[in-house]
Amino acid sequence: MNLNLKLTKIDVLTMVLLSILFFGMASWNLGRINAPVTNWESTTQESFYIDLGSNQNIQKIYFWVKFGNATAKIYSGTPDNWNYIGQYPLQDRATDYSVQKSVTLNVDTRYIYFEVKAEKFDSRPDFWWGVPNPSDREPSPHVKITEIGLQSQTHTQIPILSIATVNTTNANLDALIDEQDSLEIPSTYMSKMYFDEVYFARSAENFAHHEIPKERTHPPLGKLIQTVGVLVFGETPFGWRIMGVIFGALLVPLMFLLGKKLFGTWIGGFSASFLFSFDFMHFTMARIGTTDTYVVFFSLLTQLFFIAYFLNVLKEGWKTHVLPLFIAVVFAALAFSVKWFSLYGVFGMLALLAALRFREIIRLKASLSERYVAFFNHPFLLLIAFAAVFAVIYFATYIPEMILGNTPLDILDLQNWMLSFHGGQVTDSSAAPWWSWPLMFRLDGYSVPKWFDITYLPNETASTISAFGNPVVWWVGFACMILVIVEAFHIEQILGKLKKIISKSVETVQVSIRGSGWDRTAIYIGVIYLFSWLSYVLISRATFIYHYYLCVPLLCLAITYFINKYWNKPFGKVAAGLIFAAAVVVFVIFYPVFSGAPASNDYLYSLELFSSWDFRP
Repeated sequence: MNLNLKLTKIDVLTMVLLSILFFGMASWNLGRINAPVTNWESTTQESFYIDLGSNQNIQKIYFWVKFGNATAKIYSGTPDNWNYIGQYPLQDRATDYSVQKSVTLNVDTRYIYFEVKAEKFDSRPDFWWGVPNPSDREPSPHVKITEIGLQSQTHTQIPILSIATVNTTNANLDALIDEQDSLEIPSTYMSKMYFDEVYFARSAENFAHHEIPKERTHPPLGKLIQTVGVLVFGETPFGWRIMGVIFGALLVPLMFLLGKKLFGTWIGGFSASFLFSFDFMHFTMARIGTTDTYVVFFSLLTQLFFIAYFLNVLKEGWKTHVLPLFIAVVFAALAFSVKWFSLYGVFGMLALLAALRFREIIRLKASLSERYVAFFNHPFLLLIAFAAVFAVIYFATYIPEMILGNTPLDILDLQNWMLSFHGGQVTDSSAAPWWSWPLMFRLDGYSVPKWFDITYLPNETASTISAFGNPVVWWVGFACMILVIVEAFHIEQILGKLKKIISKSVETVQVSIRGSGWDRTAIYIGVIYLFSWLSYVLISRATFIYHYYLCVPLLCLAITYFINKYWNKPFGKVAAGLIFAAAVVVFVIFYPVFSGAPASNDYLYSLELFSSWDFRP
């Protein structure tokens, strides 16, 4: 199969360099590659104390809790005289997964005494299927702690000299203090999970341990991809996140191929891939241990092969080779196997095929019934067959779960539960309605969501990771998208055809699928964007600004549409250069806001362009 991209050496070099550039930027300070791995487990109440060797001011105690639920009574003093400090939950909610729980003490002592009591904890995944009567299963006490760490008043780590038992027979007590060198104290995003990593990264770890994943609100493919990183680099922040960076880097040449296919020029490919490389949302999503980057990757592959088929139909008619369409279906199934919302763009593609066929049927001199039959001959009977392939691929991604104990019926039941979950009224403080995404602000209190923030860094600095887009890409792209849609659907031509339809019978109106005046590229960009964005009008549950991630490549293509159109016009190259430069400059200026890099509170405040933007912790 030939995609007719006609790639040159310059094209290949451009793709390689931009991919390396993005991978270098995104992998820098991605996360620690070492983390505590040995575990201390308990199902009862056990007591022990640690010795610091000398009197120290302890501001905080950190517990790296692998899973489970427990309460800890903490004392200071000496082995002969303990002073009670307080009782603390080591897990706020029994179903949560945390790599870190901190307790503020602010005491001066050499010894700290612990009474750790394991609480009831259901070690099964939250959304388990195939258990006959799950309500009859009583959760059992269980907690697994990987390490204990201490923080001084000056925000430095306090070494633990030794640990001693009191009334425990647990032979693995040393596991609580044996990996002090692997701790980051105070912790940052480099060493801890943030936002939905607590679900997706844990699920990847579950797969690595041959367990049913904890997170089952989405299909498993994205978590299976994450598992590769965990298996190679361990259960570390770097391991959770590296596959997202790899796929994010692969999206850069993919954007080049889309631009080259749509516009046929080097600048078309370069502009699309360059702008996407410097978008905040793409950078942030590639670096977090969730699965949205994989959705975008498979969705853009779907688009690439669909465009090839779409253009071939325009050129050769419906008898053209269907292999590109088949491959598009395969990638669409893979995208759907990561997250369901990828289907919105697919609906847009189907709408384009339907529109093409409908315009041909209008020309057909036949009865209504004959037209109806002809409409479904091409290509929808073929798509019905491809739908079976789509379903097979989707359910094949559940094979690892079936190997681990779920039956096919359990998997079908899970789909019904997922549908009800996503159709429910889910609320979240970081949620944002669909209409607020393009401009990234609202007047009723919505702010750009912070996924991670800390305030205890020295020199009045803070670290924050916020989820939003590069204003150059999003604002200029949205303006260009409006113009693209205007160019795609010529109002005067539509009105003219309506007059003809009114004055003549439908049979005599000559409408060709290759009709002059219709900009196929603009139509494609506009239709896919509208379906990918406006479909959220129908969603009743909470939505988030990262749901707009699938639209970002289309914003880049909308800007590229005009760069390519005016590239050889006076000032065309200058205007394009200014857009490229502005995207890079804004990226550098806002870098601390979306990367987690430490910055002063004053600097973060200076970047709050609107009252609804709040980047300070």
